[in-house]
Amino acid sequence: MKKLLIILLCLPLIGFGQSQEIIWEENLDSAFNLASLSNKIIMIEFMAEWCPPCKRMEKETFSNDKIINKSNEFIFVKVDVDKNQDIAKEYKRNAKKYGGIGIPNILFIDKDKNIVHQTVGFLNANQLTAVMDSVLKK
Repeated sequence: MKKLLIILLCLPLIGFGQSQEIIWEENLDSAFNLASLSNKIIMIEFMAEWCPPCKRMEKETFSNDKIINKSNEFIFVKVDVDKNQDIAKEYKRNAKKYGGIGIPNILFIDKDKNIVHQTVGFLNANQLTAVMDSVLKK
């Protein structure tokens, strides 16, 4: 009985039951409301399902523990440029096939809709962590 109690008490310490993935906001308006309430920066990833570097970022970068742990300091939004062309056009973040600058494309925006930082192309976890750290220092 004591062993079971010790195991149950230690589960939170080893991360059992904690979310091991990024929580992506699906609505940009909701993200701006959250940003206003929490004073966090919004990180928008413009991507597409057919985009190999986007898939690689999903698999390698956004599943990395460094990024997952840092994700609570931002509001993450994923915008599929095929499904949300109006948003991609509004922020000039479209795929090259639509006349844009390319994807994956990450845009950091403050609660007042000011662009804080932007990147284009694949970033590994260390590169994205460095970008996120620099954005937080601004």
